[in-house]
Amino acid sequence: MKQSKKSTIDSITDLNSLRAFVKTADSTLRDFTCVSPHVYKNEELASSPVKQKLDSMIPKTDYIKADLDGNGLMDLVITGETQFSFHALALMSLGEEQYKVVPLSSPRNYNQFPIYTKLVTKNDIPIIELYEKRTTFKDQKINKSTLVYKDGTFVEYQDKVANYQITKIEFGTTGCFGTCPVFNLTLVPEGKSLFEAKYYNFNQNLGEREEEEGDFEAVIKTTDFNVIVQMMNEMNIKDLESSYTVGWTDDQTAKLKISFADGSVKYIQDYGMQGTRGLKILYEKLLALRFNQDWERI
Repeated sequence: MKQSKKSTIDSITDLNSLRAFVKTADSTLRDFTCVSPHVYKNEELASSPVKQKLDSMIPKTDYIKADLDGNGLMDLVITGETQFSFHALALMSLGEEQYKVVPLSSPRNYNQFPIYTKLVTKNDIPIIELYEKRTTFKDQKINKSTLVYKDGTFVEYQDKVANYQITKIEFGTTGCFGTCPVFNLTLVPEGKSLFEAKYYNFNQNLGEREEEEGDFEAVIKTTDFNVIVQMMNEMNIKDLESSYTVGWTDDQTAKLKISFADGSVKYIQDYGMQGTRGLKILYEKLLALRFNQDWERI
């Protein structure tokens, strides 16, 4: 889409003007220093073959400017470091010099290795390619994500949208070292769906199990069920991995089972609930169903 409006982002021409803008664009970025991954070096990374490969693959730039959400204003993709970690993020122009910070790399990860970004276009849609490596020494694999801005965040880009006919969705969580909600949902498009609330759904006080926990049923609102099905179609959920895990401990696991009209079943077990960007948004929608439906105790 052709740019039709202007903001301060348009006046950025070099690293100095970029750093000056970022410091004032959002208060959460005051400790963020813009650094190109090509020049981000420390003693351990100096001879890294993975970094040398990425340096040669990705064009060197201090930032990316593009209208990523189609609102006629330039957005900004930057990389850099905080005190302990390297990150990639986007500053989305909302108009009237208002900006929204959207992480591209996970803020929960400690990234010693620099993260690379690249702008490409597919089907006239601006796409951000993200290249990162979780560990510096052991794993030499480069993880590539192809991201598009949608509904206020970045999700994995898909060339085609599936058309699954879904007859049942079963979603549950395990406990964690803390007060993570533990529950099971069994959702159907017609008839009664079930919500089994076990721990910490209504009370976040550690060690307490309130009387509000228990078993509930409701007819799920058609629009809410259809939104979830559409999300699964857009992420081509059948093609996702069956198991995901994060690199830390004491977190909870999400367990998802999807039954299709053709008799097939898709299982996903996700320790840490960070499997993909699309899955994280899906989990948020499923978690919200506990409180936005007309549940009745059974």
